[in-house]
Amino acid sequence: MARRGAGLVWAGLPLFFLALAFFIPLANVFLLGVRENGRWTAANLRAVLSDPYVRHLFSFTALQAFLSTLLSFALGFPLGWFLARYRFPGKGFLRAFTLAPFVLPPITVALGFFLFFGNTGYLNTALRAVFGLREPPLRLLYSLWAIVLAHAFYNAPVFARFVHAAWTSIDPTLEEACAVLGAPRFRAFSTVTLPLLLPAIFSAAALVFVLCFLSFAIPLSLGGARYATVEVGIYLYARVYLDFSRAAALGLVQILVTLALAYFYVQGSGFFGSRQGRTHPIPTLAFPSRPAHLLWLVWLLVSAVIFLGPMASVVADSFSRPLGGKPPGFGWYRAIFSPEQNPFIGISPLGSILVSLEVAGLSTLLALTLGLSVSGALRVLRSRALEAVLMAPMAVSSVVLGLALLLAFRKPPLSALPEKFSLVLAHGLMFYPFVVRIVRPIWEGLTPAWVEAARTLGAGRARAFLTLEMPLLSQAILVAGAFSLALSLGEMTAAAMLSRGELVTIPLAIYRFLSARRFGAASAMASLLILITVAAVAIWEWLGERSLRAYGQA
Repeated sequence: MARRGAGLVWAGLPLFFLALAFFIPLANVFLLGVRENGRWTAANLRAVLSDPYVRHLFSFTALQAFLSTLLSFALGFPLGWFLARYRFPGKGFLRAFTLAPFVLPPITVALGFFLFFGNTGYLNTALRAVFGLREPPLRLLYSLWAIVLAHAFYNAPVFARFVHAAWTSIDPTLEEACAVLGAPRFRAFSTVTLPLLLPAIFSAAALVFVLCFLSFAIPLSLGGARYATVEVGIYLYARVYLDFSRAAALGLVQILVTLALAYFYVQGSGFFGSRQGRTHPIPTLAFPSRPAHLLWLVWLLVSAVIFLGPMASVVADSFSRPLGGKPPGFGWYRAIFSPEQNPFIGISPLGSILVSLEVAGLSTLLALTLGLSVSGALRVLRSRALEAVLMAPMAVSSVVLGLALLLAFRKPPLSALPEKFSLVLAHGLMFYPFVVRIVRPIWEGLTPAWVEAARTLGAGRARAFLTLEMPLLSQAILVAGAFSLALSLGEMTAAAMLSRGELVTIPLAIYRFLSARRFGAASAMASLLILITVAAVAIWEWLGERSLRAYGQA
């Protein structure tokens, strides 16, 4: 009984907070979509569903998500195979590098694609010089394929991770048995290995499709209004056309579609879940050791162009792009801190940096507080219904969440808060589920007898948590905080929905420089964003480690 009471205490804080900052604002969006002049009506929903433009938004969103999933598979499956089957110097670094795209801000990736794959970008310039062409051979920008390629940049590592994990779990004696029976290598792969890999492939495909379906910054930057997705459509209705009823109705339809996709992913993950267990270490081949490995070198070169080219272009452009006839160097870094750049983004670049750091710091603390409370509640109260309620923000896209908070901050009680807190709330709600995913498994893995022993020695429940469980969870909390901090610094979707006046973050400043065709300024800001993100995470971890040492000595 006391354990259940402790669980209710843990759950009380996040439930009250979510009711005020999430469920009520989201309910207001629903009501705006289904009520008019105080009466219930389906007029807005009918208008949305019958609008050819909206039908185009959904069909194009599904098409680009499907194509992005296919290209992500085409790039990621060979990488997972390569990591699983070969040994070579730097293999650990390459495996760790597959996580890099997940911490890169989408607007920085979009800028990199502009600079690298653009008509006058580095790749087209090199191809024209090598082959003596007058026109750029690759015309990708503001097209479906630009969006698909950028999504593949982000999501091919998902396939690589899933395939690598599945492949290394397959019992190698199965393939050896095929070889003993005289089956060719390709037949052994197609009849034994591939069927065992299919669960991981289908699970990764479902996840990547959902991620691409809900993408915002990439379609907005690389596709524009012509190649808009549902997320971009909600943004355009709310912030450009100021048609909040249509935006709310479209958001309601999108949530229903998102919930269906999330349900399919969860059910599919269970249905396709692999049960194959590895009983022997998987044999690996030295690379390169065979003539056929030259084909892998071609694939690695293509992958390096796609994955390294855009990011290297951002840094190179920030130093090499000329400014006012001056030689290349730090000119654009000096320029972005001059008052002349302020009109392009609506605030000074230094101001946007300070806004980003303040919002990221506060939202990280909020995400950690909510994440720990939710983890504690779910650890004690084993309820699927409660877990669904406490983790509900995961099922709502950031555009719809931004719309809900945009409307909520226009009336009491949230209107009494500074506008900056709308973005803090948005980021905190978006990222605390990641804290739960990181902290909860470790917390549940702690031995309950330790807490019981502390209670037997006279420690209260709160003291047992602070002196026993908290130190054991400290490393997970530091990792979760660093992850939340990095995501907040690079997040642009909620900032685009909630930006008013001087509430401009670094990613939004980069987008505005990009829209104004100030590529040098955008590159310099993007390079600073990468540097600031790395520095902020390093400082966070240093301060955390220092406080933990001081706490341990005390």
